Amino acid sequence: MPIQIYDLNLDKKNRELEVRGTPLFPCGAYFSDIISNVTGDIPWHWHDEFEVIVIKKGPIKISVSGTDYLLQTGEGLFINSNVLHSVYVFNDQPCLLNSLVFHKELICDTNENIFKQRYIQPLANCNALPSIPLYPHIKWQRIAIDCILTAYEAYESEKFGYELFIRNQLSHLFYLLVKHHQEALQQPQIENQEMKRLKKMLNFIHENYSKGVEVGQIAASANISIRECQRCFQKHVQMSPMQYLLKYRISVSAGLLLQTDATITEICNKVGFDSPSYYTKIFKRFMNTSPTAYRKKTIVR
Repeated sequence: MPIQIYDLNLDKKNRELEVRGTPLFPCGAYFSDIISNVTGDIPWHWHDEFEVIVIKKGPIKISVSGTDYLLQTGEGLFINSNVLHSVYVFNDQPCLLNSLVFHKELICDTNENIFKQRYIQPLANCNALPSIPLYPHIKWQRIAIDCILTAYEAYESEKFGYELFIRNQLSHLFYLLVKHHQEALQQPQIENQEMKRLKKMLNFIHENYSKGVEVGQIAASANISIRECQRCFQKHVQMSPMQYLLKYRISVSAGLLLQTDATITEICNKVGFDSPSYYTKIFKRFMNTSPTAYRKKTIVR
């Protein structure tokens, strides 16, 4: 199968809508040039599938469920199922990554079996392991990184039997992850309430960004105070809730500029701004150019 350029498509609950591979082979391979994305990042999102990443050119900052990683070239990361995560450039440096996103059924089938019960489901349900960093100087982690890279290369080559080869590599990867985290897998599962609240607030923003939204409404969506809402956003998103709202509106508007013939005023109104001049001001803050110039420059390119 061809490698895809990563292009995030979310539903109203920040769940990614991308279909991975095919129903018969639920795995997608992606190449991401983060700095070329609309806002220079991959915004907060989550998906049912597992994700494994290897950094091709770093450093890259990846935030996963309250933990920030600054990963260098050659390092990797496992992101668990249904876990909030985002990716950012670091110091405006070029950053490239390869990733595989795949459903657990790829390696354990749909029916109950020993592989699902003993290995896959315990890791998928482990709140203590939302992510696992992989560093090449640690032997077993270097082997895990090699599993990801060889599976990615097989996906790209489409040589005979590549589906079996990818499944075997990802199965070996899971063997390593489970083997080296048995203690964490046996711990009582305690849900991360802070990330649960953050999901609710991000969902509210994504569902209501086109309306007049106040910070009190964002806080109320998670049944917390405004102060706690602001603290949660600063801790995990590194910006205030209203700044995140503005950035999300600009991200949506950038897509509309490229994908529709709507006027600047129409787009301004669609994404929740009252004034075209204020919209242009905020657009310049995040994009370093005006909406009109962005549309012309990107379409010409």
